[in-house]
Amino acid sequence: MKDLSDIALMNLLKDADDRNAFNELYVRYWKVIYDIGFKKLHNAPLAEDLVHDLFVEIWNKRQEITIHSTFIGYLHTMLKNRLIDLSRKTAFQLLVQQDIIDNTTITENQFFDVVASDDIEKQLMAEVENLPSDMKKIFLLSRQEHLSTTEIAQKLSLSPQTVKNQISNAIRRLRLKELHL
Repeated sequence: MKDLSDIALMNLLKDADDRNAFNELYVRYWKVIYDIGFKKLHNAPLAEDLVHDLFVEIWNKRQEITIHSTFIGYLHTMLKNRLIDLSRKTAFQLLVQQDIIDNTTITENQFFDVVASDDIEKQLMAEVENLPSDMKKIFLLSRQEHLSTTEIAQKLSLSPQTVKNQISNAIRRLRLKELHL
């Protein structure tokens, strides 16, 4: 079989359903087609599937195939058409996915972000409750009431540096508890 031409192998395949002829064509050209597919797709499993599908189609349509030039040319045309189909399918899927994202009021990621945020908030408040009372008061004025260091200092009759130190110490303690502020 190795010494037969591609056309002779295709004739055996068409006329006698010769599996050995098919296997010889596969051995000759699978790597070439795989390499081209991989170069275009940058995805080994997808390129392998593409090669497999092409040869399955050749086997299934062996009676109908007419090769006008070379077998590798025929394979290359099949591959090119499959790549175009795959590109169109991928582009369509991306459009559908984007449409779903655009028309969904809350995405799955947003839902999990909200849930995670609530959990972190609960953990944070539990840890804030464990802070010394003055530190807790300063921290809450800073984070919940959004007061500046100067405003907190004036409100509590403290120096701005003391307020800064208390906020820094609170953040340090909370970070030690693995909360991210």
